[in-house]
Amino acid sequence: MAISRRRVAGSVAMMTAVVLGLSAPLTVSVDPAGAAGRAFKVHTWTDPTGDVHRVRWNPCQTITFAVNARLAGKSERATHKAIADVREAFRRAGKRTGLTFKYTGRTGEIPNNRASTPWSTRQKSAEIVVAWVDQGRASFRTNLLTRVGSGYASGVGGWMLRGWPNDRGRWTSAVGRGFVVLNASHNRRYESGFGAGVTRGALLLHELGHALGLGHVGRTSELMYPTILRRQHSNYKSGDEQGLAKLGRREGCIAGANEIWKQI
Repeated sequence: MAISRRRVAGSVAMMTAVVLGLSAPLTVSVDPAGAAGRAFKVHTWTDPTGDVHRVRWNPCQTITFAVNARLAGKSERATHKAIADVREAFRRAGKRTGLTFKYTGRTGEIPNNRASTPWSTRQKSAEIVVAWVDQGRASFRTNLLTRVGSGYASGVGGWMLRGWPNDRGRWTSAVGRGFVVLNASHNRRYESGFGAGVTRGALLLHELGHALGLGHVGRTSELMYPTILRRQHSNYKSGDEQGLAKLGRREGCIAGANEIWKQI
């Protein structure tokens, strides 16, 4: 966690805590392990006074998303299908959270950290960027994709949280930037859409779940299980939905979030 000082319009200078969240590696399997465990996990952040905050977006804002689908398929038709899958994933997440998402179009951005600037500072096209990457090509790689053995994971989702205190020392926090990065070299492993099998829809919903604040769970029945399984259909399950509900509109607005996070 890094601490930086910033000024917010209309208020005194305040300390802002910045916390980064990244998902753990995601693997692929066609044989469900039958594991049991908790149905959902939501990430939390403990502020400097010891209070615990749920990691979530401000539900009283429109959250924009853009897609870099240049490596999503070998034809323009395949690219359009990939973008359609991304938009459908956001629609499904919005239905289960009450969050409002807005597609801003295609982008050339690839979420990536640099020595001087983190991905969240450099992200300009939308609050959440979804991008396919190629770790074998310098201009299309990212240092956010997790290594798995000698290769890389199929995807990663992440968020950036900022916390700030009021004049009485009470802290508030909100996520204001997120990303989903998908490994283009794994495109053939996933069927397009949200039907049966091992699908791109399931992969997108899983990584988007991370970007919204969900963690991995121990139940194979849930989409946030850390292994993508062959399923009858690709959608959030009951435990996933419970977790998403705790990150959404019913939890109420986050006052001051729009001042801390400049909207894109």
